[in-house]
Amino acid sequence: MNDNQMNLTERIKALESALVKLRERLDDVTADLGLTPGNTRLVIQRVSVMKLILQAQAEIDRLRLDVTGE
Repeated sequence: MNDNQMNLTERIKALESALVKLRERLDDVTADLGLTPGNTRLVIQRVSVMKLILQAQAEIDRLRLDVTGE
């Protein structure tokens, strides 16, 4: 594994860690929203967290392709 692949692997690990935290945050916001379903702030926050999850997952997928060279 060359230095570039190691850097990509480290970046993937960091993104995966962030993704776990984002999913936990999504669970928390979803639970809060279940208690107060009319809370617009929570709805917006939930959508924002989901967007961040999608972006992080897309970046992980892209980096994995770079590491494998496929």
